[in-house]
Amino acid sequence: MKLDSRYNFVQIEVTTLCNFGCFYCAGREMPKQHMSMPLFDKIVSILPENSVTVSLQGEGEPTLNPHFWQMVEKVVNSGHIPYTITNGSHVDFERIAENFPRIGFSVDTADPVEAERIGRYGLKNVLANLEQLSKMMGDRIIVHSVDYGQPMEELNEYLDNLDIIRRVIQPIRAKADYSRRYPQLQNPASQIYHYRCKYIFNPSMVYFDVNGRIMPCYSIKDTAKFVSAKHIRQQLQQRTVPECCAGCREICMRSA
Repeated sequence: MKLDSRYNFVQIEVTTLCNFGCFYCAGREMPKQHMSMPLFDKIVSILPENSVTVSLQGEGEPTLNPHFWQMVEKVVNSGHIPYTITNGSHVDFERIAENFPRIGFSVDTADPVEAERIGRYGLKNVLANLEQLSKMMGDRIIVHSVDYGQPMEELNEYLDNLDIIRRVIQPIRAKADYSRRYPQLQNPASQIYHYRCKYIFNPSMVYFDVNGRIMPCYSIKDTAKFVSAKHIRQQLQQRTVPECCAGCREICMRSA
C-alpha cells in the first residue's frame, strides 16, 4: 500500500543521536538510536508514486546515522527529492553538493560564547563548513535558526556577507513536550486556541519517527499521548485540545 498522492513532503527521523546539546531540543531527552536500513527501506517502499520531497531529519543530527548516505542514495534512486537539515559539524561537501538540490544548515548565532552556552558546540568549525559549502552551493543553502530571544544582528550580517539569503527562523516552541526544558521562557496564559491545524484538516505531509511510527506532523514528541490523526481531528472539531498537541502554535492564535 502506497501513501496518498496528496502528500508532497515526507519527513523521516533517521536518528535521535546528536553531538550537540541545544537547550531547546526535545531530542536530548529521547532514547538515542539510529533508524535501521531495513526500516528505512520499508518506509521508502510505501512513498507515493509521484516524486515527493523526503527530508531525512528529526531530533538528532542526520549525518551521524552510519547509513545516512545509503539512505540518501535510496531516496534519489526511488525518484524522490532528498533534503535534510544538518548542524554543520560533519559535512561531506562533494556528496552534499552532488545529491541535494537544496540543503538545510542549522545556525542560531555567530557568537562562539553564546553558541557554547546554548549547547551548539564548535562554532568555528561549523561556520568554516558553512563558508566552504556556500562556495559550492550558493543559494541552494537554507539556513534554519531558532529564535529564543538572542540578538540576531551579528548572524544576519555574517550570512549577508556570504550571500546566503534563504532563511527560516523558527520561534522557540511553547508546546508542552518542548517547553518543559525551558520553563522560564514559556507563558501558557497567552495560548488562545482556534482548533484548526493544517496538518490535520489539509494534510500535505507525513512524519515517520525513528521507530517508523507515522504521525501527521513532526511536533509530537511525547508519542505516548498520540492516538491517531483521526482522534486529533475529532477532538479539534469538538474544540478540545488533544493532549499530544497542547501548546502547539499550529492550533493557537497567540503563543509565547
